[in-house]
Amino acid sequence: MSRILHEVIADILAYHGAIVEKAEDGCLDVIAPPEVSKVLNTPEYTRLCFSHKEPLPLEKIIYASYDSDFFNSIGKLLEDKGKFAIVSLEPVNPKIEKIVRKISEELILANATFRLGKIETGNISYLLIYFKYVALSDERHEGILSVLVNEMTLSTLPLENGVDEIMERINETDVKIETSEDQLLKALKSSYTASTGMVRKRLKDFVISLERRLNRDIKRVYEYYETLREETISAIERKAVGKMEQQYLENRAKIEQMIREKRWEWNRDEKIDKLLAKLDVIEAERKWKVQDLIAKYALKIQIIPLTAIRMAVRTPIFWINIKRRLASRQFPLSYNPVVKHLDALPCESCFNPQGVYYICDDNLHIICANCFKACPHCGKRYCRVCHGEKCPKCTK
Repeated sequence: MSRILHEVIADILAYHGAIVEKAEDGCLDVIAPPEVSKVLNTPEYTRLCFSHKEPLPLEKIIYASYDSDFFNSIGKLLEDKGKFAIVSLEPVNPKIEKIVRKISEELILANATFRLGKIETGNISYLLIYFKYVALSDERHEGILSVLVNEMTLSTLPLENGVDEIMERINETDVKIETSEDQLLKALKSSYTASTGMVRKRLKDFVISLERRLNRDIKRVYEYYETLREETISAIERKAVGKMEQQYLENRAKIEQMIREKRWEWNRDEKIDKLLAKLDVIEAERKWKVQDLIAKYALKIQIIPLTAIRMAVRTPIFWINIKRRLASRQFPLSYNPVVKHLDALPCESCFNPQGVYYICDDNLHIICANCFKACPHCGKRYCRVCHGEKCPKCTK
């Protein structure tokens, strides 16, 4: 499905009523309607070229590659277009027995049990959402991430090739999807929450590199200012020795401790006071340098939703009864016809599960191991959906 830039731009312009012809040199000759020319800030007739090798002195040639002003302005023609689409996906017929066996063997709850209940075939919908992410630190990293989310269960997974791998199975549809607006909003929020973890995973090597460089530079700062500090303390010692050498030699350890703790109250003069003040300056500057490095290497990630495709599908649904102590909860698992395997259980906290699943005591939320961690202060495991980041036992 990959296409070159000038083909995409030609299709966009033709869709908006322009006459477009491809020249032998790879340029596009364009006659655009006045309203299109006004939006793009170009003449009605122009030639679009995609390489700086073209004879640019000609007045009607416009450079139109990725780094051009024209490429940025073409987005104005697409404002509020293609933000949301609804399609249907051709059904598949999986082997029910194989899926039932897979559920029994592979679904593991660390602190609860489940029993498979009824199996039915129903209409559900998936959202395929494209996000743009920008990671800023001392370097800039950006990319596109596509996340597929089941609107019924809120199970998510990254779809590496986006819609390309299922394009042949997609049909236009006027089928009314019965998901409520509230459930659709939950699906959008869960996909956004999941995308943050997915982006962090994608940037794992970059984060490791940031931490390595930060630790290296902080170590250099500490070594530099520790050298200055030791030199200043040595200068204070020499001043003290010059005034009362014998007493200093007899009480060297005590005097050094007093210097380091800034309790030098005897045998002081103006020069020693200046050196003691210098110790304070060194310590303050060291802290400032460390904070400056932390700010320099801090990673800021911005995630922006671009577009969404809602896919109506008909697929098998497997209901399981989850039991934790005396309580139970019904939960649906569905076969995913997009990727042709069973949807994983969602983590109702991060929606990007890591490790085995746990069931919370209060509301039977499904939580992954990463979100059911023990409190670092009192050791109690607790549900991040019920209590956020505040431990219910020690309130820390």
